[in-house]
Amino acid sequence: MKLMEIKTDYTAIFKSRPNRYIAEVDIPELNLENEEIHVHDPGRLKELLYPGNKIKIKKANNTKRKTKWDLIAAEKGSEEIMINSAYHRNISYFILNNENINPFGKLRNIKAEVKYNKSRLDYLVEDAKNNKIWIEIKGCTLTEDGVAKFPDSPTLRGTRHLEELIEIKENGEEAAIILLVFGKSECFRPNKETDTKFAETFHKAMKVGVKIYPIQLSYENGIISYEGILPICE
Repeated sequence: MKLMEIKTDYTAIFKSRPNRYIAEVDIPELNLENEEIHVHDPGRLKELLYPGNKIKIKKANNTKRKTKWDLIAAEKGSEEIMINSAYHRNISYFILNNENINPFGKLRNIKAEVKYNKSRLDYLVEDAKNNKIWIEIKGCTLTEDGVAKFPDSPTLRGTRHLEELIEIKENGEEAAIILLVFGKSECFRPNKETDTKFAETFHKAMKVGVKIYPIQLSYENGIISYEGILPICE
Protein backbone atom coordinates (compact mmCIF):
# COMPACT_ATOMS: atom_id res chain seq x y z
CA MET A 1 0.00 0.00 0.00
CA LYS A 2 1.42 3.36 -1.07
CA LEU A 3 1.86 5.81 1.81
CA MET A 4 3.69 8.78 0.34
CA GLU A 5 6.06 9.93 -2.38
CA ILE A 6 9.59 11.10 -1.63
CA LYS A 7 11.29 11.92 -4.89
CA THR A 8 15.05 12.37 -5.27
CA ASP A 9 17.01 14.51 -7.72
CA TYR A 10 20.31 12.73 -8.31
CA THR A 11 22.33 9.60 -7.65
CA ALA A 12 25.56 10.39 -5.81
CA ILE A 13 28.61 8.35 -4.84
CA PHE A 14 29.37 8.27 -1.12
CA LYS A 15 32.96 9.11 -0.15
CA SER A 16 33.19 9.91 3.58
CA ARG A 17 31.31 11.08 6.65
CA PRO A 18 33.30 13.72 8.54
CA ASN A 19 30.66 13.83 11.28
CA ARG A 20 27.21 12.44 12.06
CA TYR A 21 25.37 15.06 10.05
CA ILE A 22 27.65 15.67 7.07
CA ALA A 23 28.74 13.40 4.22
CA GLU A 24 31.04 14.09 1.29
CA VAL A 25 29.92 12.76 -2.07
CA ASP A 26 30.52 13.01 -5.79
CA ILE A 27 27.58 13.86 -8.06
CA PRO A 28 28.60 12.56 -11.50
CA GLU A 29 25.59 14.00 -13.37
CA LEU A 30 26.61 17.50 -12.26
CA ASN A 31 30.37 16.94 -12.47
CA LEU A 32 30.64 17.80 -8.77
CA GLU A 33 33.23 16.27 -6.45
CA ASN A 34 33.55 16.33 -2.66
CA GLU A 35 30.15 17.95 -2.31
CA GLU A 36 28.85 18.19 1.26
CA ILE A 37 25.33 16.87 1.95
CA HIS A 38 23.21 16.71 5.09
CA VAL A 39 22.71 13.33 6.82
CA HIS A 40 19.47 13.44 8.79
CA ASP A 41 20.12 10.27 10.80
CA PRO A 42 22.48 9.96 13.80
CA GLY A 43 22.98 6.20 13.38
CA ARG A 44 26.26 4.64 12.30
CA LEU A 45 24.81 3.35 9.01
CA LYS A 46 28.08 1.55 8.21
CA GLU A 47 26.38 -1.05 6.04
CA LEU A 48 24.87 1.73 3.89
CA LEU A 49 27.34 4.62 3.93
CA TYR A 50 30.68 3.32 2.73
CA PRO A 51 33.04 4.60 0.01
CA GLY A 52 31.72 3.89 -3.46
CA ASN A 53 28.13 3.10 -2.55
CA LYS A 54 25.37 4.78 -4.54
CA ILE A 55 23.03 7.04 -2.64
CA LYS A 56 20.01 9.16 -3.56
CA ILE A 57 19.96 12.87 -2.78
CA LYS A 58 17.46 15.70 -2.96
CA LYS A 59 17.96 19.44 -3.32
CA ALA A 60 17.36 21.18 0.00
CA ASN A 61 14.39 23.55 0.15
CA ASN A 62 16.32 26.07 2.26
CA THR A 63 18.71 27.80 -0.15
CA LYS A 64 20.46 29.65 2.72
CA ARG A 65 21.53 26.43 4.40
CA LYS A 66 25.20 25.47 4.43
CA THR A 67 24.57 22.11 2.78
CA LYS A 68 22.60 22.26 -0.45
CA TRP A 69 21.58 18.61 -0.49
CA ASP A 70 19.73 16.10 1.70
CA LEU A 71 20.56 12.40 1.81
CA ILE A 72 17.38 10.40 1.23
CA ALA A 73 18.34 6.76 0.60
CA ALA A 74 21.21 4.37 -0.04
CA GLU A 75 21.49 1.25 -2.14
CA LYS A 76 21.78 -2.16 -0.50
CA GLY A 77 21.79 -4.94 -3.06
CA SER A 78 18.59 -4.61 -5.07
CA GLU A 79 16.96 -2.42 -2.43
CA GLU A 80 16.95 1.28 -1.70
CA ILE A 81 16.97 1.90 2.05
CA MET A 82 15.52 5.20 3.17
CA ILE A 83 17.72 6.79 5.83
CA ASN A 84 16.28 10.25 6.36
CA SER A 85 14.54 10.43 9.74
CA ALA A 86 13.01 13.82 8.92
CA TYR A 87 10.26 11.89 7.12
CA HIS A 88 9.41 9.57 10.03
CA ARG A 89 6.70 11.91 11.33
CA ASN A 90 4.89 12.07 7.99
CA ILE A 91 5.20 8.33 7.39
CA SER A 92 3.92 7.42 10.86
CA TYR A 93 1.10 9.96 10.57
CA PHE A 94 -0.09 8.34 7.33
CA ILE A 95 -0.09 4.96 9.09
CA LEU A 96 -1.96 6.18 12.18
CA ASN A 97 -4.59 7.89 10.04
CA ASN A 98 -5.41 4.69 8.17
CA GLU A 99 -7.52 2.38 10.33
CA ASN A 100 -6.96 -0.50 7.91
CA ILE A 101 -3.23 -0.67 8.57
CA ASN A 102 -2.51 1.01 11.88
CA PRO A 103 -2.29 -1.46 14.81
CA PHE A 104 -4.88 0.42 16.89
CA GLY A 105 -7.83 0.54 14.50
CA LYS A 106 -9.90 3.69 14.13
CA LEU A 107 -8.50 6.61 16.13
CA ARG A 108 -10.60 9.51 17.41
CA ASN A 109 -7.74 11.87 18.13
CA ILE A 110 -4.04 12.10 17.24
CA LYS A 111 -1.70 14.55 18.98
CA ALA A 112 1.96 14.80 18.05
CA GLU A 113 4.93 15.78 20.23
CA VAL A 114 3.19 15.44 23.60
CA LYS A 115 5.14 16.24 26.75
CA TYR A 116 5.63 13.46 29.28
CA ASN A 117 7.79 14.25 32.32
CA LYS A 118 11.00 15.75 30.88
CA SER A 119 10.54 14.27 27.41
CA ARG A 120 8.26 14.60 24.44
CA LEU A 121 6.82 11.39 23.09
CA ASP A 122 5.88 11.23 19.43
CA TYR A 123 2.12 10.71 19.80
CA LEU A 124 -0.77 10.56 22.23
CA VAL A 125 -3.82 9.07 20.54
CA GLU A 126 -7.33 8.02 21.56
CA ASP A 127 -8.96 4.94 20.10
CA ALA A 128 -12.65 4.35 19.39
CA LYS A 129 -13.20 3.33 23.05
CA ASN A 130 -11.55 6.52 24.36
CA ASN A 131 -8.46 4.66 25.53
CA LYS A 132 -5.36 6.86 25.56
CA ILE A 133 -2.28 5.33 23.90
CA TRP A 134 1.19 6.87 24.14
CA ILE A 135 3.33 6.04 21.10
CA GLU A 136 7.01 6.43 20.32
CA ILE A 137 8.33 6.09 16.74
CA LYS A 138 11.77 4.72 15.87
CA GLY A 139 13.36 4.22 12.46
CA CYS A 140 15.19 0.95 11.78
CA THR A 141 17.61 0.79 8.83
CA LEU A 142 19.77 -2.15 9.93
CA THR A 143 18.84 -5.61 8.63
CA GLU A 144 21.22 -8.58 8.88
CA ASP A 145 20.35 -12.04 7.54
CA GLY A 146 16.67 -11.14 7.39
CA VAL A 147 16.60 -9.80 10.95
CA ALA A 148 15.78 -6.12 11.51
CA LYS A 149 17.75 -4.68 14.44
CA PHE A 150 17.54 -1.47 16.44
CA PRO A 151 19.56 0.48 17.38
CA ASP A 152 22.65 0.49 15.16
CA SER A 153 24.48 2.67 17.70
CA PRO A 154 24.00 3.09 21.48
CA THR A 155 20.96 5.21 22.30
CA LEU A 156 20.42 6.62 25.78
CA ARG A 157 17.46 8.57 24.43
CA GLY A 158 15.85 5.42 23.04
CA THR A 159 16.26 3.61 26.36
CA ARG A 160 14.77 6.57 28.23
CA HIS A 161 11.74 6.55 25.96
CA LEU A 162 11.23 2.84 26.66
CA GLU A 163 11.46 3.48 30.39
CA GLU A 164 8.82 6.18 30.08
CA LEU A 165 6.51 3.86 28.14
CA ILE A 166 6.97 1.24 30.87
CA GLU A 167 6.02 3.83 33.50
CA ILE A 168 2.95 4.85 31.52
CA LYS A 169 1.81 1.25 31.22
CA GLU A 170 2.40 0.57 34.90
CA ASN A 171 0.31 3.67 35.71
CA GLY A 172 -2.68 2.21 33.87
CA GLU A 173 -2.56 3.78 30.41
CA GLU A 174 -1.64 2.11 27.13
CA ALA A 175 1.80 2.48 25.56
CA ALA A 176 3.37 1.33 22.32
CA ILE A 177 6.44 1.66 20.17
CA ILE A 178 6.29 1.60 16.37
CA LEU A 179 9.48 0.69 14.54
CA LEU A 180 9.61 1.81 10.92
CA VAL A 181 11.67 -0.95 9.28
CA PHE A 182 13.17 0.14 5.95
CA GLY A 183 15.13 -2.99 4.99
CA LYS A 184 13.37 -6.16 3.86
CA SER A 185 13.19 -8.38 6.94
CA GLU A 186 11.55 -11.51 8.29
CA CYS A 187 11.40 -10.44 11.95
CA PHE A 188 12.67 -7.84 14.43
CA ARG A 189 14.76 -7.97 17.58
CA PRO A 190 16.59 -5.38 19.68
CA ASN A 191 20.28 -5.09 18.86
CA LYS A 192 21.76 -6.34 22.13
CA GLU A 193 25.25 -6.58 20.61
CA THR A 194 25.25 -2.80 20.14
CA ASP A 195 23.22 -1.64 23.15
CA THR A 196 22.67 -4.16 25.95
CA LYS A 197 20.75 -1.68 28.13
CA PHE A 198 18.28 -0.89 25.36
CA ALA A 199 17.71 -4.60 24.70
CA GLU A 200 17.11 -5.32 28.39
CA THR A 201 14.67 -2.42 28.66
CA PHE A 202 12.93 -3.53 25.44
CA HIS A 203 12.25 -6.99 26.88
CA LYS A 204 11.05 -5.47 30.15
CA ALA A 205 8.67 -3.26 28.17
CA MET A 206 7.25 -6.29 26.38
CA LYS A 207 6.84 -8.10 29.70
CA VAL A 208 4.79 -5.32 31.31
CA GLY A 209 2.55 -4.99 28.24
CA VAL A 210 4.00 -2.18 26.13
CA LYS A 211 2.95 -3.08 22.58
CA ILE A 212 5.72 -3.45 19.99
CA TYR A 213 4.90 -3.02 16.30
CA PRO A 214 7.74 -3.39 13.77
CA ILE A 215 6.20 -2.15 10.52
CA GLN A 216 7.82 -3.28 7.30
CA LEU A 217 8.14 -0.52 4.72
CA SER A 218 9.69 -0.38 1.27
CA TYR A 219 11.13 2.48 -0.75
CA GLU A 220 11.12 2.08 -4.50
CA ASN A 221 11.04 4.65 -7.31
CA GLY A 222 10.42 7.40 -4.79
CA ILE A 223 7.44 5.65 -3.18
CA ILE A 224 7.19 4.63 0.48
CA SER A 225 4.86 1.63 0.80
CA TYR A 226 3.39 -0.28 3.74
CA GLU A 227 4.18 -4.02 3.62
CA GLY A 228 2.81 -5.29 6.97
CA ILE A 229 3.76 -5.91 10.60
CA LEU A 230 6.80 -8.09 11.36
CA PRO A 231 6.93 -10.62 14.19
CA ILE A 232 9.42 -10.35 17.05
CA CYS A 233 12.28 -12.83 16.55
CA GLU A 234 12.35 -15.64 19.09
